[in-house]
Amino acid sequence: MRSIDDETLKVLEGSRPADVLSVFAWRDGSLVLPDPLQVISANAKDDAGENQKVNQRLSLTVADPDGTLGAWRLDDPLGVAGTELQIVYRVGGAGAVNFGWFRIVDNEPTEMIEWREIDEYGHVVPDSRQTPHTRMVSSTRAVVKLELVDRTFNVDQDRLDAPQNPSTPTRLSEFARLTQNYFPTVVDEGVEDKPVSRLMVFERERLDACQDLVGPLNARYRMGGDGECHIYPRMSAPVWRVEPGNGLVSLRRRQSVDGLYNCWVVKGKDSEDGRPVQAVITLDSGPLRYGGPHGRVTYFYDSEMITDYSQAAAYGVQLRDEFLGSLAVEIEVQTIPRPELQAGDWIEVGYPVAAGHVVYFPGPISSIDRTWTTVPTGTRIRVQCAYMDVVAALSRTDWAKNITDEMPPLTWDRLPGSWGSLPAIEWGELPE
Repeated sequence: MRSIDDETLKVLEGSRPADVLSVFAWRDGSLVLPDPLQVISANAKDDAGENQKVNQRLSLTVADPDGTLGAWRLDDPLGVAGTELQIVYRVGGAGAVNFGWFRIVDNEPTEMIEWREIDEYGHVVPDSRQTPHTRMVSSTRAVVKLELVDRTFNVDQDRLDAPQNPSTPTRLSEFARLTQNYFPTVVDEGVEDKPVSRLMVFERERLDACQDLVGPLNARYRMGGDGECHIYPRMSAPVWRVEPGNGLVSLRRRQSVDGLYNCWVVKGKDSEDGRPVQAVITLDSGPLRYGGPHGRVTYFYDSEMITDYSQAAAYGVQLRDEFLGSLAVEIEVQTIPRPELQAGDWIEVGYPVAAGHVVYFPGPISSIDRTWTTVPTGTRIRVQCAYMDVVAALSRTDWAKNITDEMPPLTWDRLPGSWGSLPAIEWGELPE
């Protein structure tokens, strides 16, 4: 989560004047334009996907009233040869949130050129259609579309000249060494460092090596609002609860049959006689049970490293358990603007399932899509909620509803003064 002060955080919860973006252009550590850019529209995408090297991307359209911002040279103020934009999100009626530093990777100006006549006594162009004693002058107005990425892009561009081994003792110190030319590294609470093997080999891709270093720590990396890179844990306490009356505008979800396996066939080769080895592991209960309404959906795995049946069976069980642990319900919520949130943050989504009942689904933010048109207009957040957490929350609600349904309806003549006539309810123990 981006750094935000308590007062600004409170203002985000209520009504406030319009929020605005302040955008400053920098190159080689110095401001290249004296004033902030005039933002017409913007779209920011933040993604915590496993295959995303660069997590944060930004599209900006800025005004260019005199036609001087559209780059011709690579080192022009908004050129692509190293110009960075500092984005500051100013919350109406409160403080500001440093949103991040982004490098320009694409510049596309659209210019409108206008010609007009002005009076200039004595100016005559022989054999011209131009009116005598006038001069034609031009003016240019433009808009510039910019595509930007966070600073991890620079690390991805800087490939290693030759394979190398770690030269520091731990995974986090090695991450910091590989990226020290581009940003400082901050280790968030909950991440525990581990030794790194000196036999590990980093090939050509520097950012791939960084991913390999933090993966075994059950951690990820992302850029912060001040240009620093955070190593943060995959699991953490929720930092926000979005629910009816607290930021929730709309909610949607979807299911897909893709990848819903219920059988794992693991094959290998016997180490003694070379005969094939095979183990079959199936799901025997639940809505995805093998041979049930879902059918038979098999995942095949083949490796010569598996040399007997016990190894094949054990790996089949591991694949099944990993699959069950990865089942998730992706929920997309439309919310009020929350500039401090980032992909990877854990939040709770409150869903009203019945009158007076709200269930809460915890999960990490997988992506955030923000849109501005002069002022922020929409924020879409996708949350990956564990399937078993969702089922458990809904089951508790169903159980409570069933007990409530057994109660006789309340009538006005039984309100205060006659509560003793209501039947006693034995609540018992909550189901597992």
